[in-house]
Order: sequence, then C-alpha cells, then structure tokens
Amino acid sequence: MDLSKTVLGSNVAKQLADRVRSAVLTVGSDTFSRRDLARIDCFNFTAAANLSALLTTHLKVKDTRDVYFNVSPILLALPRLGAISLAVLGAAFEAKRLGGEAALENWYRQHQVKVITFNGLKLRDERERSEERKRTKQRKQQRRDQAHGMRLVRHEKRAGVA
Repeated sequence: MDLSKTVLGSNVAKQLADRVRSAVLTVGSDTFSRRDLARIDCFNFTAAANLSALLTTHLKVKDTRDVYFNVSPILLALPRLGAISLAVLGAAFEAKRLGGEAALENWYRQHQVKVITFNGLKLRDERERSEERKRTKQRKQQRRDQAHGMRLVRHEKRAGVA
C-alpha cells in the first residue's frame, strides 16, 4: 500500500503504517498482525480484536497452542464473542499449524463437544443463565415475602393488635 507522506501527511502515513504492522489478535504470547491473518484469508479484524480482549481478560491463556489443547469451546460462549470470532480463532490455529485441515472441527472433537453450531452452543448457555436468573428471582421474592410476614407479626405484637 502506498502511504504517500506528501499527500497524506507524515503523521497519518506513520499511523497507518503502524496499524498495519501492529498486532490485531493476541493469544497469550502469540501475536497476529492484519498481514498475518490476511495470508490465511481472514479479514475479520474487529472480531479478532474482540477475541483478543476476551482471551486476555477472561481466560489468561499462554498461547494459541494452550487454547487448542486446554480451552473447551464451551468456555468461549461469552457475550461479544460470536461465530465470526470463532472463525478467527480457527484461522489462528491454521496459522500455527494446529489441528490439521479442519482445525475448528478437530478442536471441537478433541474437547468432546457434540458438534453443534457455535450459535447453538451460545443459545443453550444463555438459556441456562436465563433459567438460573428466573430461579434466583423467585427465591428472592419468597424470602422478601417471608421477611415481610415476620415483620408484620412483630409489629402486631408490639402494637397489641394480635
């Protein structure tokens, strides 16, 4: 790409050059630039940035190899991480030559996850969380009602109404 300093200005040309060289996906100690991902036909840089942020904050993995062998796909069913981010992870596996020809499928099989779509996996996980929130809400309402009844009885005793 021609980054003419005369036309763009030296500051803009430098920022664009730095952006091309900088890591868009970081998986532990492994870093992938836009150029690295483009070599394996992966152009989803926003999804790569989301994946990178979530892997660093939630899982704290060592490298791509660690993800492939030790991280189950179920652990990646997180908000802001969708099928496109999973495809980027597959590209990272491919770049590091992990998992052979069908890296994502082999990764799923290795962790003994019944092969369903990633969206199906996330929907199942969200449904379970929703049911747990509903049960928690019901328990909270029951405790609140019980506590109110106890306060009412205490109040009536003090007031001599009983």
